[in-house]
Amino acid sequence: MHSFHVYLYAAGRAPLAASFEAAESRLKQLDNLYFEPDGSFVLSREMGREQVFGMLYDAAGQLQYCDLRGNCGIKTWEAVRTAILADAVAQHEVLLLPAQELQDLQSFENCLRKSEADFG
Repeated sequence: MHSFHVYLYAAGRAPLAASFEAAESRLKQLDNLYFEPDGSFVLSREMGREQVFGMLYDAAGQLQYCDLRGNCGIKTWEAVRTAILADAVAQHEVLLLPAQELQDLQSFENCLRKSEADFG
């Protein structure tokens, strides 16, 4: 498992290619996820050992970015990421906090996989 706090963007910190309503609908399909109308949500798995807290920020009919923090393995991360982005996972980046280091999504996910492999 890996602890993280990131902002999820499209490439160049552009808005995400999804509407608030579409991401909300997909997120609500995940087991053990609680979603608030303001865009905040929490997913808790493995009896609370894995948790992801998120906040969707939208404007002008599309998601601008998503604030995500938590502690989870790659499978839980991928479930949340896919619920937000659908199948459009290429060309995205994350801003790692508090370091404010920009990283492409694939590199971030490779770090999660490596951390899980080192832990397991």
